[in-house]
Order: sequence, then structure tokens, then C-alpha cells
Amino acid sequence: MSRRSVSSVRCALCNAKDVSEPRGEEKYCRDCWDKKIAVEEIVAREFALKRYIRAHSAEKYLIYHSTMKRPCGQLIVVDDGYDLFLTLVLYPTFGWEEPAYHLEGDPETRAFHEVLVDVVVAEVIEPWGGGKWHLEIIRATGAEPEEWNGEL
Repeated sequence: MSRRSVSSVRCALCNAKDVSEPRGEEKYCRDCWDKKIAVEEIVAREFALKRYIRAHSAEKYLIYHSTMKRPCGQLIVVDDGYDLFLTLVLYPTFGWEEPAYHLEGDPETRAFHEVLVDVVVAEVIEPWGGGKWHLEIIRATGAEPEEWNGEL
């Protein structure tokens, strides 16, 4: 008999039920896991990826957040026929390191940049056919792209 089944582990959020999610790294009961995923989906919907340029094997997207009028990042996607190469440039005008949401008692919080990666996978990588992909994340130092002068 395993040690985990002898001493039952309690949910990190409600601390009342036995855990079952996510599989392999159980920390939450099913109800709290569903609640956490629902909150993350709401936060993810606040991001919008708008295609700015489209070519045969490449695209450029501007990234918007519902709290800002101007883009807060950009994404460049290049398909070499085998793999997808993505370059994500995060503008310093947005708080990328801040927690994206707060659930009382949750030991694991995710920052906005982590949620954005999920959005990129769902809205860009999967429509391109999934497969093998490489993501490079760059944090810009200048406030606006026009002020970069070729420097990141």
C-alpha cells in the first residue's frame, strides 16, 4: 500500500476533500481544480492576439490586454516546414511578473506571462498544426517599439 493512500492528502484550496487533480501531482479536489481552471480561462480571455502580418510561412501578431489600449507585446511565428519558431516580445508597459489571479489558500499562482504562453499555444500553435515548436521570450527595455532603435 502506498504512503499517499495511508495518509490522505487534503485539497490546497478548501482543505476539506481528498485530492485527485492534476493527475500525478495531486493538490486539489475535483471541484477546486475546476474552479482554478475556470479562473485561468477567464484571465486568458483578457488577452487578444491580433494578426498584423501574414505570409506563406510566417505571421506577426500584436498582443493586447483588456486593460490597455496599446499592444503589450508581439509574437512572430516562422514555420520552416518541420518546426514552428516563435519569438515573443513582452513590452515593459505591462506587469508580466504580477500574479494573474488570486485564489485564497492556493499555493501555486501563475503570472501573466505564464498565462500568455497558454494563450499562444491555443490560438497560434494548435491552428498551425501543433507538432514541434520552439518559443523564445524577450523582454523589451524601451517603453514603445518606436523607441527601440534595434535594441531589445
